[in-house]
Parts: sequence; C-alpha cells; structure tokens
Amino acid sequence: MKITALTDIGLLRKSNQDIYAFRESETYPNAIVAVCDGMGGAAAGNVASMVAVNHFIRVLEPLLETEEMPPVELFHQAVDAANTAVFEMAQQDRELEGMGTTLVAAYICRNQARLVNVGDSRAYLVRKKKMRQLTVDHSYVQELLHRGKITEDEAKHHPNRNLITKAVGVDAYVEADLYEGELSKEDTLLLCSDGLCGIVSDEKIFSIIQEAEDQEDAAIGLRHAAYEAGARDNLTILLFSEAGIMNHGGAENG
Repeated sequence: MKITALTDIGLLRKSNQDIYAFRESETYPNAIVAVCDGMGGAAAGNVASMVAVNHFIRVLEPLLETEEMPPVELFHQAVDAANTAVFEMAQQDRELEGMGTTLVAAYICRNQARLVNVGDSRAYLVRKKKMRQLTVDHSYVQELLHRGKITEDEAKHHPNRNLITKAVGVDAYVEADLYEGELSKEDTLLLCSDGLCGIVSDEKIFSIIQEAEDQEDAAIGLRHAAYEAGARDNLTILLFSEAGIMNHGGAENG
C-alpha cells in the first residue's frame, strides 16, 4: 500500500486552505484518505478544512483494525460529525461565520473502496488505459451541465465554474454522495482539490500519471502542470495504489 500526497499554496493565494489526511492500518490493507478545500477567508477556511477532516477520520479510524468495510451508516455519521463540528464552531465565533469546506474521502478495505463527496474536490480512478472521474461535482456549472444548458467545453471556461452548491459546515445538515467499487492491484486512486482539476485538463492529468515512474514523480508532475496553468488556487494531490509504481500501459482517457 502506497499513499503519496502534497499540498501547495499556488501562485495567487495568501494562505493555503487545503488540507489532506490519511490513516493506515497496522494489521490489514486498510486505509482512509481525505482531501478538503476550505472557504470563508484565510483563517476560517483553514479552520473549516482542518476541523472537518479530523472529525471525519475520527469516526472511521477505529475500524481500520478490522477486516470488514464499515457500514454505510457510519460514513454518513462521519460526514455528519464533520459538518456539525464546522457549523457549530462558525455559530460560536463571528470571525468564522460562513466558513465551510469541500470533502472528498475514501475508505479502502482490501480490494474494496467506498468514497464520499461534498463539493467540487474530486476522485479519479486510473485503471489500465483509462482514467475515470468517480465523483460528481456539487457545483453551479455541474447543474447547468446536468440540465443540458451548457456543453462540457463551455463548462471548462464558465465564469462561475468555482461556485459550489454544497459544502461541509455551511448549513446544519449536508447530504454527501457515496460511491463504492473494487480496486485492483494496478489501479491508482487520485483525490484532488479544484486547484488541480479546475485548471488542468483530465487528459493532461491522465497523461502525467501514465508517464510517471512512481507516485512521487506523478504528484510532482501534477503540481508542475498546475503551475504551468497559472496555479490560481491552492492545490492538493493525493495518490493511492497498492504498489506506488505507475504500471497502467498506454494512454486512453475516458
């Protein structure tokens, strides 16, 4: 099991509101990985992302030393815990009012993965010659796409593409999307904030992962691509695979 992660302030922001976290079992091939992208001003965004990821992981972490995938209900409890902690903190401190964060996270148990998503941070799966986006953005642009109001190409350049429709901690309750599936030994799971996927195309992300020698090389290459594209936002990259060696074959995005 190999986890590689980095976070970067980018070129334009004064602080980094992104955060990543992961936990691994000492006994079983189990892991929790998570990425949050905070919002609400420098201090508030930092607080929201930190509080959310800590409370989310705290609920699931005790089950890392078991052989079973935690029940779906526990994932909802983990999101509720994160949401309640951020929301109540914002209610108690006017300087933190309105803060929130995205959350994309996965629990890996042997060859099974379960993901949760709130906001527009994403999870991708690289398998053999293809890369597939696993999560669906909770964003204004995604809603326009869903209703057929804009094309995918228009979505990439839409002036409101950074507006999200869901975030952890903004309201007293938030509903996360859950996804699940199998992971093979050759698969690579990518979690990232929109500081990467918002400015670097899926085709470019896939190409970099395909051509990298290992996960560290892939992470550095992805950060470099974000900088080449202007790095207008904080960016966070987390890669998970069983071996950490890129072994996907030729390129074919889809």
